Amino acid sequence: MGNTLIILLSYILNFILIILIISLLLRIRNLERKLINFSPTEAYSIMENMHEMVLESQRLADSLESSIKAREAVLEDLSDLVDEKILRYEKLSGEKFTGIPKEKKEVKTEQIHLETVLKKQETPKEQVVQQDNKKDLKTKILSLNAAGKSSIDIARELGISITEVQLALRLTPKEQ
Repeated sequence: MGNTLIILLSYILNFILIILIISLLLRIRNLERKLINFSPTEAYSIMENMHEMVLESQRLADSLESSIKAREAVLEDLSDLVDEKILRYEKLSGEKFTGIPKEKKEVKTEQIHLETVLKKQETPKEQVVQQDNKKDLKTKILSLNAAGKSSIDIARELGISITEVQLALRLTPKEQ
């Protein structure tokens, strides 16, 4: 009985394998038909689509590259602006800023030293003149703002940063 069961199972497995092989052969034939029915016009349209995709990806790459360059330029400008602000802060407060990279630190410490020496040599009259200049700058900012000029135009005209203009305008008490 054991041998007949094994033989019967082997026939069933053989039958299943034959059905599987036949179904695979039919699928291969369907694929062959699809490949044979593939016309040159279809190939041309596919190639056109691929060409358009390549051109679009090149346009995107170019725009990304120009955007990256623009942002790098903005970052460089911001870096220069921060350096200028730090120098002004150090000049006004007399304190040294420790967050400057080592290469720039030596040059800036020399500049600060020279500025402090020059400050010490200033007479009280010169200090009063400097304070008057700050007041004059503030009044110029206020008058240009009253004339209807934008912060950007005021900054360009006076040769200062937009932030300084906006701070002067914010810190001025508004009349009611």
